[in-house]
Amino acid sequence: MASHRWAIILAAGEGARARSVTRDCAGAPVPKQFWSPGSDGPMIRWALRRAARLASGRIVTVVAARHRPLWEAAIPAEVLADVVVQPENRGTGAGVLLPLLRVLQRDRDARVAILPADHAVEDEGVLIRTLQRAFDLADRGRSALLLGMTPDLPDPAYGWIVSGEAHADGSRPVLSFHEKPAPGLARRLYRGGAHWSSFMLVAKARALLSIYERSAPSLVRSLARVYDRGFSASVNGNSVASLERVYSNLPVLDFSRDLLERAATELRMLAVPACGWTDLGTPDRIERWRRRDRDRRFEHAQVHAA
Repeated sequence: MASHRWAIILAAGEGARARSVTRDCAGAPVPKQFWSPGSDGPMIRWALRRAARLASGRIVTVVAARHRPLWEAAIPAEVLADVVVQPENRGTGAGVLLPLLRVLQRDRDARVAILPADHAVEDEGVLIRTLQRAFDLADRGRSALLLGMTPDLPDPAYGWIVSGEAHADGSRPVLSFHEKPAPGLARRLYRGGAHWSSFMLVAKARALLSIYERSAPSLVRSLARVYDRGFSASVNGNSVASLERVYSNLPVLDFSRDLLERAATELRMLAVPACGWTDLGTPDRIERWRRRDRDRRFEHAQVHAA
């Protein structure tokens, strides 16, 4: 089944909330997926390395047309062939569906991992093992598995997942979602054992498409017609004009709110043990992550110096 494992990297966002911090070497603001916090290169490369550990050679990245100079410089040449270019931002609903249809064009039995390109993780091994476990469960019949992150504080700026008792395979039924709850509710969710919603999931591609067909059928029809005409949204720009026409009439849909939350009874959650995860979505989160990263690097240097 490993040959049917794919990764979709979401790298088309603007990162507006963090742009006061995420700047290039000349001081100009850039979306955080193209920001280089240190010596490890831009964050999109972190996501590409993560994806390569799960689905080497089967990685599709969705980017924005207006960011072309940034992604052409940041994405290695061997990955550029599988870049899908959005002509404009119509929400994460379209942002996930467009690359999903590309994958299904090539592999009707695909299992896909959805990986945002703006996540920082201190212990990659913990996250990778959970994602691999999710792929194993998808191979065994689970349709869609969300990754719930173990929280380290009651942050009300995250989405939260409330889940039920764990099944023998480790997955849990999803009971409810709470998107950016009030601080008091966030504290109750934290104390009650809820998890942060990471926007990461592993699913059978056709099962994920079925969720779209039930919740956003007009979106599916619009983008499927483009693919039916042999559309290829790659770097060479084939059929860009037709995709621009389609996008100009698309509804703005949020993948979590308008699709996943409506399909909660079909979803399972896998809890990810504490691994120092953050999505670096705000300046405050970036500063907290920087402090932890400095402390971790200092401790690492002290151990090696001893």
